[in-house]
Amino acid sequence: MGGATSFLGGSPKIAIAPIVGAPAPVTKELTVALVEAGKARNLTLIPGSGGNYTMRGYLLASNEMRGAKISYIWDVTDTKGARVVRVAGDETVPSRSGSDPWSKVDSTVIRNIANKTASQLAAGVPGGRSAATPVVATAPAASPPPTATAVAPQASGVLVTPVSGAPGDGQRSLTTALKKRLYAGGVKLANGPATNVYTVKGIAKLSNASGGKQSIRIDWQVLDPSGKKLGTVSQQNTIPRGSLDGPWGAIADAAAGAAADGIIKLLPRSS
Repeated sequence: MGGATSFLGGSPKIAIAPIVGAPAPVTKELTVALVEAGKARNLTLIPGSGGNYTMRGYLLASNEMRGAKISYIWDVTDTKGARVVRVAGDETVPSRSGSDPWSKVDSTVIRNIANKTASQLAAGVPGGRSAATPVVATAPAASPPPTATAVAPQASGVLVTPVSGAPGDGQRSLTTALKKRLYAGGVKLANGPATNVYTVKGIAKLSNASGGKQSIRIDWQVLDPSGKKLGTVSQQNTIPRGSLDGPWGAIADAAAGAAADGIIKLLPRSS
């Protein structure tokens, strides 16, 4: 680490905190890829601690009709804990319906995420610069909500019920975050039970995993006014045990963002 820091001289030094949500092999390879991607943008990314800034990352995976979507969100804070920049985006990779979305994440996907992240960091952190060499794909500047295309639930709108089974403040934060994402996507929200209302019901389940980890699965069920299930958007991730027992923070935003597109696709379009 000392060699990389010395070689890059006065570049901004960003400590990479342990990445939450992805399997260990993905987080290990992504950390290495971030360090490499930062070098071309005058950023010194340091696994662990010791930077002028700290970057905390959250990754979530969900299955969609077109394949698996890997969503990521990074918060960079200064030494006083104030947020300097937030970076967010997603990658879609082909996968079979119902398969583990992480199983299709390869080195190309990881490099894409690292390059997009580093490019946005360079634009937001003082002292960064654009990449000296071309990068694979580009990303929008910061976590844009889905565009309000012709998606709009009929009549009284969509009721998002409180998420059940979520630890910590997940019931409140997940529900609130999803409402914001759906509203930004042009969905008419219902405030309470009414006739001709579609319902989104979130169900979270935790199970133990090896190595001090937990697996969390969130199923977002979309129901029509008669109660018939139109479909389910599922997300599953591995997290350090107990890491979601308190405030969810940016993880709730990332989870809602990853699920919203799939939920909107299951809702009827306006006539």
